[in-house]
Amino acid sequence: MDAHALRRQGWTISAIARHLGRGRKTIHAPYGTRNVAVETRTASLVERGMSMPVAEQVATEQNETMGRAVLALYRSAAQPVMAELGHHLEQASQRPGLALIAAEDHMVGTDLQRRRAARRAGARVATLEGLGHWCMTQDPARGARALTAFWAQC
Repeated sequence: MDAHALRRQGWTISAIARHLGRGRKTIHAPYGTRNVAVETRTASLVERGMSMPVAEQVATEQNETMGRAVLALYRSAAQPVMAELGHHLEQASQRPGLALIAAEDHMVGTDLQRRRAARRAGARVATLEGLGHWCMTQDPARGARALTAFWAQC
C-alpha cells in the first residue's frame, strides 16, 4: 500500500513513515521541489483527487515554504487541540451553519464523524456525492450551488 492510500485512510505522516520504513521528509516529498519533477507532483495531486488544471497550478508553486506551512497546519490540528475545539462545538449552533460533506473525502475523518460534528454544531448537511477532499476544485459549481441554496434559506 502506498503513502497516499494510507493517508486517505487517516494515517498520520509519522505513522506512514514508520510503517513504510521511510523518513518524514520522503512522505512530504510532493510538497518540496528537490528532485521531484512538476509532472510527478501534479500526478500525485491528481491521484489524491485534485482536478488536473488546479493540480498543475499548485504543483508549479509547491516549494519548501509550502511544505513547512502544510506540516505546521497538520501539527496544529493534532490532539489534544482538535478534541479541545470539539468541546465547544454546540456553541456554533447559535448561528446557521452548513457542513459540506464530500462523500469521497477520506482525509478528514469518517462520514459518521463529520455528520456527528455537523449535528452537534446544529449545521445542515449538504452531501457532495462522488467528490473528494478537493471537492471545490473537482466541481466548483456544485459546491457553489450548495452554498447559494443555504444562504438563500438563511
